[in-house]
Formats: sequence, structure tokens, C-alpha cells
Amino acid sequence: MEIPKKFLHDRLVLLLITVMVVLVVVGVSVVLLRFDVSRNPTTIVAYRPNITGTQYLSGKPIDIYSLAVFMIVTSFAAVAISARIYNAKRLAALFMLGSTVFLLILATIVANSLISIQ
Repeated sequence: MEIPKKFLHDRLVLLLITVMVVLVVVGVSVVLLRFDVSRNPTTIVAYRPNITGTQYLSGKPIDIYSLAVFMIVTSFAAVAISARIYNAKRLAALFMLGSTVFLLILATIVANSLISIQ
């Protein structure tokens, strides 16, 4: 895949990619540094409120680590897709990068919340 020259010279694109890299580093380090398997071999992976009360769903530690993999794969895919569509639709490429930034913020918040419940 060839990246267009204009893509890497656009300041807004570079800003969004920089923010994405920072969020991926923060999100992955939150998962890898704060999550401790020795505290509990099963971990809470979902919160489901229902009529009789709250119910936490437990899972394996790989479910929490998959959040870090999700953040990495999502950011790489967003940069690759936005680089391919940049020449045709600049605003669509910027929207793709901006929505990925929002998605990474949400993924970091969810990972932090699930780890702190443990």
C-alpha cells in the first residue's frame, strides 16, 4: 500500500495520528500495568443491570488483554483506511481518524473501569 504524500503533509491528519498514538500507548499501558492476574484468576468483563439488581459477568484474563489488542488493531486499521481514501475524500479520512480517537478514549475508559472493579 502506497501512502499519498499529501496525507502525511496534512497537519490535521498528523495531529489526529499523534493523538491516536498517545491514546494507544496510554490505553495499552493501563491494561498491561494495572491489570494483575494474581489478585483474581477470573475477572469482571461486563456489567449488566437487570430488574433484580446488578449482575457482573466474569471471564478470563484474556478478555481484558483483548482490549489492548483491540486498541492497536483499530488504530492501525483506521490509519490504513484513511490513507487509502484520503485522495478521494479528505473529510471522510479525517472523520475516520477523529472517530477512532473517540473510540480509543472510550476503550481506555472501559478498560480502566473493568480493571478497577476487579
